[in-house]
This record gives sequence, structure tokens and C-alpha cells, in this order.
Amino acid sequence: MLLKNNPSWVETYYSQLVYSFIFDTHRLFFEKFSFSVGDLLYAFLVLFIAKNVTSIFKKKKTSWSVIISHSLSFVSLVLLLFNLNWGLNYYRTPLSQDLGYQMKYNETELEATFSKLVTISNQLHSRLSVNDTTAVTIAYSKATISDLIEKEFDFDLKKMGPKPYLKQSLWSTLLSYMGYAGYLNPFTLESQANSKIPNLDFMITAAHEMAHQLGIASEGEANFIAFYTSIKHSDPFVQYAGFTFALRYCYAELYKANPELAKEKIKTLHPGILKNYKELSEFWKRYQNPFEPLLKKGYDSYLKANGQAKGIQSYSTIVGYVVAYAQKASFNLN
Repeated sequence: MLLKNNPSWVETYYSQLVYSFIFDTHRLFFEKFSFSVGDLLYAFLVLFIAKNVTSIFKKKKTSWSVIISHSLSFVSLVLLLFNLNWGLNYYRTPLSQDLGYQMKYNETELEATFSKLVTISNQLHSRLSVNDTTAVTIAYSKATISDLIEKEFDFDLKKMGPKPYLKQSLWSTLLSYMGYAGYLNPFTLESQANSKIPNLDFMITAAHEMAHQLGIASEGEANFIAFYTSIKHSDPFVQYAGFTFALRYCYAELYKANPELAKEKIKTLHPGILKNYKELSEFWKRYQNPFEPLLKKGYDSYLKANGQAKGIQSYSTIVGYVVAYAQKASFNLN
């Protein structure tokens, strides 16, 4: 709680110093494995818990006080490791403060930013597709995409430390049913992407999870870094992923503020881009299940418990960053 109320301490002593050392140490051990060590550890953890629960019920003499005390001890140890290893990054200085960004914006500023994103997204779409009505096809393998993002991951607006790396999750099918595109394992510090998702989404997910890996805990901030590093990339497909990613969020916010204006503005977007969005939507529909809302609600509570007041809605704070960035720098294509 002391650190939580002193973000400058967390930023200076933990995020910039201690965490950099922790990540370098973890990377030394875990990067060499082609598979996700963290995914295997989670599997062993599930088996360990199941085994102990089974043994508890077999030992009828075990008192509930012992069961509760052992359970709380285990949870306390996990929380301690989580916070020391990565979790304290939730309480570092906000990125907007470091960058001097004003996160409040009006409808006119949002509309102007949205229009810029539409223009550049259309330009990129024309370059990458045969015509305006055809969706962009990204023929890269997932491994190639990982290499592309890793080699040019950049966020020169803030000191980020060492270069990140990405792995494909061993449990990608399970992640799909859970509704997740990727995650960072906070114990092994491996950034992982769902290998089942479409390539367009995989590009942004890769950059998003790498941002987490470098100590950016906020979902909105990780989204903005994913956008920034993507539009600065030399590959036009990665740029396209970045601009259309931000476009989606800005449209959603503009629609909330002025539905009629948003509907009018979206008409200027190439139909092929809308088809790319439809591909993403259809992918997630294939994995919809009754448990997904419960899992999302649980994740929402987790984010709120770790200082993100908006919970799962914090992803949309990327819009404030994009609008602020658009006012300070012009969007340029490489």
C-alpha cells in the first residue's frame, strides 16, 4: 500500500531499476526455450491443486482451519511473487504524465483524429490490396510476424529497457474459448500470443504483450505502445495493423459521442477494411461459449483490484493517447 501511493518511487526504483534486472534474469533462463515454460508451469499448478484438493477430501480428519490456513498461505505466497516479479508495475507513474499528454479530448478533436486514421488506413489498404473492396491478406507465418515485431519494437517516447520477445501459447485453443488474444506470464515474464487468431490481430497482440513484458502494466498504455511501434514499423502490413487497430477504438468512442456523425464518417472507409474487421469478429464468434462472460468479469475485477479503475474498459483509454499523439505529431507513412 505504501508503494501504491507513491508511484514515483515505483517508477524510479522498481520499474526502471529492479524490474529491468528481474526481466534480464528471467530472459536469460526462459528465452532459450522455444516453447512457453510458463504455460507448462500453469498446467503443473492446476494438477498440483487438483491433487491436493483430492487428498484433503480423502483425509477426513483434516480440519477446515488447517485447510483455510494452508490455502491462504499459498495464495499469499503467489501474490507476493506476482507483485515482486511484475505486479508493482501497475503502480508506476502514468505514461500520460511522462509524455505530457492531456488525456481529455472533445468531439472535434476525436473526429479530426478519426479522419486522419481513416485517410491513412485507406492509403495503406490501397497499397496492400488489389481493390477497395478486397480485404488485406497477410500471408506471413506467425513466427515471421513475431520476428518482425521483435526486431523493430520501439517506443522512443519512453525509456523501455531491453528488447522484448514473444512466444506462441501452448494453450491457444483454450485462450480462444476464454476470449483472450494473448497474455504475459507474470512469473516467467514470457509474452505470449494466441496462435489461432488472425494475423492482423496477431501483429497487434504481439506488440501489446511485449509492452507488458517491458513493465507497462496498464492495458490502455500497452495498447498505445502497440499502436505506436506498429505505425513506426518498416513493414506496411504491420503499419496497416496499427492504424486499423486505433481506428476501431476511435470509431467506438466517436459512436458513443455522436452516432450519426460516426456512421457518416465510416462510409469513407474502404469496404475492404471493414471486411478485415468482419474476419476478426467472425473468428471470435466461433469460440463464443457461456463461460466467456464470467471469465471476462473475473478479469475485470482483477484489473480493478490492481489500480485500473475502469477495469476491462481501460483498453479503450488508448483513444486519449492517440488523440494526444495526433495533436503533437503528424501521422506519417514510412
